[in-house]
Amino acid sequence: MARIDIGAPYQRYLESLVNSGFYRSVTAAAEATILKQMQEDERLRLSSIELALAKGEADIRAGKTVTYRSGLMKEISEKGKAAAMSGKPVKEDVRP
Repeated sequence: MARIDIGAPYQRYLESLVNSGFYRSVTAAAEATILKQMQEDERLRLSSIELALAKGEADIRAGKTVTYRSGLMKEISEKGKAAAMSGKPVKEDVRP
């Protein structure tokens, strides 16, 4: 089992949750808090995917499409690499 050291304000917060009867232990309070953050991270991740899909669908409806052809992905990658190497900012929606 992993042991972690947290700062005093965080320890006091978790202890207050236990003392208020919300949790049976500091460990349970910490687990619940971490789980809540993990769920929020997942919600944000899914939300960003939904936004990207909506943008893509809007582009398709607007006719902003490119016909796929052999070598297209390589061409796009090389163009992006060249732009990044020249110091141009990389668009947020294509960053890893």
